Amino acid sequence: MHIVEKILNEIEFTLSNKYSVFVGNDEWMLFKEPLIDNSGNINRSRFKRRQDKSIDIITKILDVHGKADIVRFLGRLASMEPKIQKLQPQVRDHVVHAINTFLLGVYILEKINVPPKISVRFDYRFMWKLCGPTHDLGYPIEIAHNVKDPWIREMNNILNETNAPSPELRPETYPQNLDRLCGNIDANDLIQRRLTEWALGIDVEDYLGWLKTKNRTDHGVVSSLAQLKVIDALYYNINPDKEERDIERKGLNFNQKNFDLDIVSASTALFIHNIDLNYYGFSNKISLDLAPLAFLLFLCDTIQEWDRDAERRPVYSGDDFDINCTHNSIDLIVPEGIENKIFAALYQRLSGLLIRVNGRVAVS
Repeated sequence: MHIVEKILNEIEFTLSNKYSVFVGNDEWMLFKEPLIDNSGNINRSRFKRRQDKSIDIITKILDVHGKADIVRFLGRLASMEPKIQKLQPQVRDHVVHAINTFLLGVYILEKINVPPKISVRFDYRFMWKLCGPTHDLGYPIEIAHNVKDPWIREMNNILNETNAPSPELRPETYPQNLDRLCGNIDANDLIQRRLTEWALGIDVEDYLGWLKTKNRTDHGVVSSLAQLKVIDALYYNINPDKEERDIERKGLNFNQKNFDLDIVSASTALFIHNIDLNYYGFSNKISLDLAPLAFLLFLCDTIQEWDRDAERRPVYSGDDFDINCTHNSIDLIVPEGIENKIFAALYQRLSGLLIRVNGRVAVS
């Protein structure tokens, strides 16, 4: 059985009754079939339909909370990826991936014992709706950086050969002012406070400096800051004085506490989900007890490797994956070709829940 079919069979009631996601069975059919046809080739028309449907579903997920504007980022990503793959054939789909990651997280949240809420007003379901579908919305910036990087390197090489005092070109880690919120608040400061609460040992400024020395753009950082910036602007329109009281408009609550707690937590989970395993400053593992949302996002993002379109990478069928959860454990079945990669990532980053990968204990 395809893993998405199994997941949807388990969470169909949950999606409508706990997440207000009303999607018909006919719409989900696109996600229950392998992307590879019987001849071993990627079914491009099926992928395109699945990608278009993903944007539609993500809009439905976020629109309930007035955050559907964020989907515009994903829509642009969907249109960019096929073109970018001609320049970077190793680039994988991140739009359908967002839906599959979201569904996987809904399934896991229903199965395991989630610790009591910490630094949140609402439940983890609300915040997962902001994490699962949007965690890669900054990917176009990372792609753009990778595309222009060879040109910048060559330009600097030419300048060095001239021995002239012309300043070298310096690419930016992310667009200027992406981290500036209304009232000139620094989004990095908000994220740093949450990271400190989660006891991860990460210093935001140090990590951003590390990215600069490596000449890298981390789409997790961009996704996090972009989400905070958009939602902060939406809040400002209704609650410009950042009052900590319930202010409702069209069934939505713009209490500043919601932003400071739930929204910042969701965005902080995005910030760390893609940090390179070789970065020295990620000194502590993500604890399920201290940071359930970040734990869940890293877990789901790492596992979701089925039916991901890429021209020069293996594409694994969803028929070759399986997941079984109890209240205090998760057993994963994954293809042998990616078993060690998934095992190593989970082992290095997570703690607080028993997770086995093809029978081997990766997390405890």
